[in-house]
Amino acid sequence: MKARCAAATLSDGTVPPDADAALVLRHAHREDIPPDSFGANVRLTEWGAASAERLGETLSARRPGVLASSPIPRCVETAHAISRGAGWRPEVITDQRLGDPGAFVTQSDLAGQTFSELDVVDIVRRQLIDAEPPPGMRSAAEGASILLDLVTNELADSGCLNIYVTHDAILAPLIGWVFHLPVYEEGWPDFLDGVLLWRSAGRLYSLHPDGKAPVIIPSASGFAPTPQSTRWPHGARRAERSRAHGALARY
Repeated sequence: MKARCAAATLSDGTVPPDADAALVLRHAHREDIPPDSFGANVRLTEWGAASAERLGETLSARRPGVLASSPIPRCVETAHAISRGAGWRPEVITDQRLGDPGAFVTQSDLAGQTFSELDVVDIVRRQLIDAEPPPGMRSAAEGASILLDLVTNELADSGCLNIYVTHDAILAPLIGWVFHLPVYEEGWPDFLDGVLLWRSAGRLYSLHPDGKAPVIIPSASGFAPTPQSTRWPHGARRAERSRAHGALARY
């Protein structure tokens, strides 16, 4: 979902006002990554920083909770910009489950080689539907379980909004797993796209990408994507590729 839609979902009664919510989103628009570069130090554009601040303004009605980010600078910058726009003052915490190396990487060197040989879309497809993930990577179910542990451990009943800034190569398999979408019809995650999660009556919910209704998020042990041929949107191949640098910093 577009992260700006999170504000509407938080205010229209879908999310109980006393329930904590978590927004896991991709960083804002960044500068181009130079050829033959890992892109770890590529920063946000001015437009990207301004967009993140505008997003923060739409979220300001909620009390601030956790503000966490991948250690990669553009993600940290996005978190700070959202906080400024919302008028919040929480500390930005960096967490390597969100990037560098990220929840879906087991061995950075092997994962870097995988990303040098395969398109990122093919990697995520294999994470979702193959019996064995690509070298150096976790399956979508395993990585999503790690991310959901990070997110759900902070959900309480105080009406706070927690923000987690990450990369598209982490967000894409999470969304594919959460919504049982080996066929990813909604498109590759763009800048500031994300997924909103909340807990109510002991169950974890999110809003389906079609925007029609909340869905209950299954446990990792109880979910298995349907092994079918995955069609990815044409625009997905615009996503950056990485050779290495921890958690695939190019995203």
